[in-house]
Amino acid sequence: MSTELDDLFARNREWARATEAREPGFFTRLLQQQTPQYLWIGCADSRVPANELVGLLPGELFVHRNVANVMVHSDLNALSVVQFAVDALQVRHIIVVGHSNCGGVRAAMTNRRAGLVDNWLRHVQDVRDAHAAFLASLPESLQVDALVELN
Repeated sequence: MSTELDDLFARNREWARATEAREPGFFTRLLQQQTPQYLWIGCADSRVPANELVGLLPGELFVHRNVANVMVHSDLNALSVVQFAVDALQVRHIIVVGHSNCGGVRAAMTNRRAGLVDNWLRHVQDVRDAHAAFLASLPESLQVDALVELN
């Protein structure tokens, strides 16, 4: 096993130890409950930690993430998450969340080719194309974040 993975596993063990020391029984309680009121559908960007952004603990937020926080009718994975969240977990709120300066949205906005993900980003380009006049009316510096909001 690589040193990087050894370090990652060591950090996980330390986090678990510190969490249990700070809040005894945390993991035992966590095993017995998953009752989120919210389903968060957001970008896979590593800088956007869903639970931390809204101040919720594990088990309080059900999360689905993908590049550019896309939600389309043909994505069986996302649809399965929504169905499970609503039917099994009985979440009350579904939130689709974007973030400023999203790299996936920027790639879609500028037609930057990135490989297989180009197929996925086509959905964002459809939103871009549907709102082309509005986006063109904005200064270029605001267009990506405007498309994030539209998406």
